[in-house]
Amino acid sequence: MRASAFVVGLSALALLVACGGDGAGPIPQPSPTPAPVPTPTPTPAPTPGPKPTLGAKVVDFSFLNDMNGFQANYSDYVPGQEPVIAFRAEIEPLPAPLANLTGFAISAPNPSNDLFIFIWKPVTGLAPNTRYQVTVSLRFATNAPPNCPGNPGENVTIKAGASAVQPAPVAQLNRVTVNFDKGNQATGGADVAAIGNFAQVAPAGTCDQPLYAEKTLTTGAGAPTLISDANGRLWLVIGADSGFTGRTRIYFLDGQATFAPVSG
Repeated sequence: MRASAFVVGLSALALLVACGGDGAGPIPQPSPTPAPVPTPTPTPAPTPGPKPTLGAKVVDFSFLNDMNGFQANYSDYVPGQEPVIAFRAEIEPLPAPLANLTGFAISAPNPSNDLFIFIWKPVTGLAPNTRYQVTVSLRFATNAPPNCPGNPGENVTIKAGASAVQPAPVAQLNRVTVNFDKGNQATGGADVAAIGNFAQVAPAGTCDQPLYAEKTLTTGAGAPTLISDANGRLWLVIGADSGFTGRTRIYFLDGQATFAPVSG
């Protein structure tokens, strides 16, 4: 019995030693060394790329279905003449032989040998405060055969260009003009250039019974240049400056305007 008890006692002692038991509690273990926190690498500032090359903005327009964002107005008259001028602007089919076409018709008599009738549209998406050259190709219909009495075709000048502000009539010195430079009658201005006249290339009908015919005019070397506003806008302007004493009725059909940035 004593031998067995001694063996049991030795076994218990060995187990106690293996478990670290000496009556003093568990053996302390060293704390793990914390892993180093990685220092983030600063993101380098982006390298500035080359300044974007400004491209031309092309604006196509047609009056087949509606006014296409254009508005109409008139100027170059004495205040109080509005009832006599009886300005009209509307989308309508053309008379024969162009009855298959629809256009933006603007018309008015000219009581003082000087009247400007025009349409305009805002053009957005341009670079702010940037100089642009404005060229326009315009297709319209005219009922003025060449070389008729009073020159209803030759005395009406077609003009195209743009304005740096929203076009509007303004009163100056007892006269209503516009807030952009269009020149006067056959002479173009800094903002709107003279691109041709209202006379037909070949007569359609007679001077007494004229018919409408199509005509296309394009801005030449004198295309105006303008600076866009802080919001990247200019206003496209197309019109007819009349020195003909009588009614002018023009049908604008379609066209294209190009706004090309000018370097320097």
